[in-house]
Amino acid sequence: MPSFGGAREPSSSPIFVTGASGYVGGRLVPALLASGYSVRCLAREPRKLSERPWRSDPNVSVVAGDMSEQDELVGQLRGCSVAFYLVHSMEATGGVYAERDRQLATSFAEAAAKAGVGRIIYLGGLGEMGAGLSQHLRSRREVEEQLASTGVPVTSFRAAMIIGAGSASFEILRYLVERLPVMVTPAWVKTESQPVAIADVLYWLVRCLSTPETIGQTLEIGGPDVLPYRDLMRIMAEELHLPKRLIIPLPVLTPRLSSLWISLVTPVSYRIARPLGEGLKNRVVVTNDAAQRLMPHQPLTVRAAIRQSLQQVEANEVETRWSAAGPIPGDPQWAGGTVFTDQRTVLIQADPGSVFGAICRIGGGHGWYAGDILWRIRGWMDKLVGGPGLRRGRRNADQVEFGEALDFWRVVGIERNRSLSLLAEMKLPGTAMLNFELEPEEVPGRITLTMTARFRPKGLLGILYWYAVLPLHNFVFGGMLRGIRRVAESSSRVQGTIISDYFPRAAGAPGYGRARLWLGMAAVGTLVTLTTLGLFLDLPARIQQNIDSTIWGQARGLLGFVLIYAAIHLPFDLFGGYLLPKRFGRSHEQFPRYLLSLARGVTAHAAMLFLTAMAILLAGRWGGIVGTVVAGSLISLFLLRGRLALAKLMAPLQLTPIEHTFVQTREALPIIVAQSSDEGFTGAVVGVWRPRLQIVPKRWREVLGAIGFEAALNRRALAVKTGSWRRGRAVAVLFTLTGLAITAWLVGSSRLGTAGGTIEFSLWFSLWSFIGLLTLPTLSRRGVIEIDERAEIEGKSPETLRTTTRLLDDLQDGEPIRPALIETIFHPIPSVQNRLDGPRLKGRIGFWDAARSSIYLSLAGLGLLGRAVHCNCGRPSLWVFLPTD
Repeated sequence: MPSFGGAREPSSSPIFVTGASGYVGGRLVPALLASGYSVRCLAREPRKLSERPWRSDPNVSVVAGDMSEQDELVGQLRGCSVAFYLVHSMEATGGVYAERDRQLATSFAEAAAKAGVGRIIYLGGLGEMGAGLSQHLRSRREVEEQLASTGVPVTSFRAAMIIGAGSASFEILRYLVERLPVMVTPAWVKTESQPVAIADVLYWLVRCLSTPETIGQTLEIGGPDVLPYRDLMRIMAEELHLPKRLIIPLPVLTPRLSSLWISLVTPVSYRIARPLGEGLKNRVVVTNDAAQRLMPHQPLTVRAAIRQSLQQVEANEVETRWSAAGPIPGDPQWAGGTVFTDQRTVLIQADPGSVFGAICRIGGGHGWYAGDILWRIRGWMDKLVGGPGLRRGRRNADQVEFGEALDFWRVVGIERNRSLSLLAEMKLPGTAMLNFELEPEEVPGRITLTMTARFRPKGLLGILYWYAVLPLHNFVFGGMLRGIRRVAESSSRVQGTIISDYFPRAAGAPGYGRARLWLGMAAVGTLVTLTTLGLFLDLPARIQQNIDSTIWGQARGLLGFVLIYAAIHLPFDLFGGYLLPKRFGRSHEQFPRYLLSLARGVTAHAAMLFLTAMAILLAGRWGGIVGTVVAGSLISLFLLRGRLALAKLMAPLQLTPIEHTFVQTREALPIIVAQSSDEGFTGAVVGVWRPRLQIVPKRWREVLGAIGFEAALNRRALAVKTGSWRRGRAVAVLFTLTGLAITAWLVGSSRLGTAGGTIEFSLWFSLWSFIGLLTLPTLSRRGVIEIDERAEIEGKSPETLRTTTRLLDDLQDGEPIRPALIETIFHPIPSVQNRLDGPRLKGRIGFWDAARSSIYLSLAGLGLLGRAVHCNCGRPSLWVFLPTD
């Protein structure tokens, strides 16, 4: 950085600077301060300057205003001896920006004359006047004329391309060279230019203040090199240490086409690239040496300027950036109309500074912590329709300021260590904002981070857009919060308990939960594969050909099918019920006793399958598709109504009523304590549509203690009170009935009354159940989170809830932390970490126990996957009452 001249006492007459939030103005202010001047900045939005390092300097004042408000501007200019005019309105196409610039220049000149300003200093562009001068450069000349129209002396600086880290021209040059090894370019690559370094521009702007001979002069400034743009590209490639770029000029490429290409390849939007691209056809070189005669200075060469700029980018020392300039939209009015909201929270073990720092790293080269490929696809789509895309990046890798761009977002609100608000600037059928708010917890070193995405749609297209991207939110936004937590906790300055202390491992060797998951995936995968092969090879029809047509012959065929299924599943049962618990030190029965328990469960389950198969066969024979669906519906009703009896049939279950009722429900809900040999038994709320009673395991009383047991019972009551239990039941029943109808239709009336048709029905329904395994867990997780939120709202002790949740997880998988993708696909109950610390989706209704209720009801359609899921393999005690939270 060159010296700006000798230091001087701060002047009693401040220097007025417009465009202080822009690229040149944001660097000029500290240069003026370094030379001893006091500065008064005009800013349409003063918050854009609040984070600048020089903002706290006592010689700086900032006034809020708009240059189109002439009366207000007069008062703001009064007392200033010199005014820098550094305002351009290039974010438009056609002649709109030129007319806007003329109006603003006229207003400013008149205000300066009325305020008694002694001098205006303007930075414009080089280029000879004539018929071939671009509209962009012609507009700069018109601004000069308007500024001088009221008699205030004007010093006009004219420069070609300004080379500096963060300038629009420099970014265009760098991105073109970095991304295109072969460039088909317009003929303007042969046009000569005389670039100048931003450091040299600042030197001359400051130096002219102490050089009275420059008053009223037009000063052309440039570096020592005059060269065509293709040589600029060559030097840039060399300084980037890239192979030589092949440049092929074509005269048929118009400025419009080249501007479109620039906007596609570089971060600069078409609205800015268009006027810049049009100006590239003009030769822009210094034609007089007045600036050097009056203010001698040795400017940087092009190579030195590019090298210095690249070093600043590499060192993350970009002071200002082109994308921060321009107006900031006001806060959208969210009151009235349709507004979609997605709110999520996460608890982070870190100090506010670390959390806020992790938030501020989103966008640019850091990415978005999760789903970066989805963000890139959205950026490409935005670019294609004229939006900014992701290529604007960011000025600083770790810090943000008000008004800055973060890819296709704009910072419109910032309160250090407390909140950050981003407004979407991508092309959208509506208005979108993303807010982050930090709230310290009562426990020191713990922060609740709330992220709220809001979207106001414009018409039907906006509504369709919201629901189209909604399924991706859990992955994108949930993953973002998990990434913020990970980074914040790793960099936190808080000393003391770390996250592993909050989630101790369950008793026994680690990895039990993941081993069960792999077993379940193997079991389900095997059955789905065999089912698909059976349908593809039309095995049910082949089996039917070898079965006696009598009802007894059909029955024998179905019995054989059930026994083959039981034999295929037996190895998975042995692994899940005995070998895995023994391997990982979990509670389990002795092997002979376990074999007896398994034999009892398998026999009972096989008998239920066979009886269901016979009911489906007879209903299909007498009633076709309708009869089959009715039979399946009645079986579903029987499964729900007789659930407790069926559970006792599958495995030993000792029941003891206790004196406890819930006044929160419309009717008292009796509670029965059940003693089961399986530590994973959780019981359930029993009933068809209205709850009749609650089954809870005796082991809970022993493990949780009186307070924890009461908390667990209260959660079940909340599942009923909030309606989540009923919604989950409705989803499970509706899913089952839909599957019955679709499956019966696929098999057809002609085959439903046969053993082969019934087997085909079973295979199709098993595939339908597989769809439920992949989709319904999300609804169940929402039910769990809804009840957790309700418990907090009703004042339940947070520590009791935390302790109870951890202890109950120990009785299940002992896996308090699990990868997001694994949980999203396979687990209907969130991990302990996600339940207690998040990310949690706020304010959404849930469907408690929908997924596992549907697994149980799949028996009504002869579904074969109920025993194969990871929590059920080899555990007959859970085949009726699958684990709930």
